[in-house]
Amino acid sequence: MGLRPGQDPLDHYMHVITEKTGSLIATSGRFGAMFSGAPDEVAELIADACLRIGVAWQLSDDVLDVASTSLQSGKEPGTDLRQGVRTLPVLYALRADDGSAETGRLRSLLSDADLTDPALHAEALALLRTSPALEEARETVRSWISGARALVTRLPEVPARAAFESLCDFVITRTG
Repeated sequence: MGLRPGQDPLDHYMHVITEKTGSLIATSGRFGAMFSGAPDEVAELIADACLRIGVAWQLSDDVLDVASTSLQSGKEPGTDLRQGVRTLPVLYALRADDGSAETGRLRSLLSDADLTDPALHAEALALLRTSPALEEARETVRSWISGARALVTRLPEVPARAAFESLCDFVITRTG
C-alpha cells in the first residue's frame, strides 16, 4: 500500500491505519457481537465503534512514541522517529509552517537528517514534544474516540456498553 503519485502522505497514512488496525478491531467487534447473538444492527454499530477505537488506539501509540518516557511506555521513546516512520505527529509537523525557527528546524530534521544519530534524534524528539503537532495528534485521537463514544451510546444498556465506554476512556487517558 504505497503512496500514490500526488497522494497526500497524511491521507495515505490515515487510510492505511483505517484499513489495517481499524478494520482488524472492527472485525473482532463484529464477530464478538455476532457470536453473542446480537442483532445485525447492533453488530454493525459495534463494528463501526470498534473501527474508530482501533484507529484511535494506533494514533495514540504514535503520540506515546513521542511523548512518553521509557518508564511510561516500556519502550525507547522516538523509536518510530529513529526508524524513519512518519507517524501522525511527524506528518503534522512536516506540514506545519508557522515561520518559527523551531518549526523550521524540526521540519529540516524530519525531512533531511539522519535520525539514527543520537544527537539529532534527541533534538528532533525534543522539538516534536513541544511542537503544536503533538497536541494536534492528541486532538485527532480525541476526535476518533468521540466518534466511537457517540456510537457506543446508542448501544443497549448492557455490560458490554460499559466496557466500550471504559475502553474509550482508557485510550484518552493513555494518550495524555
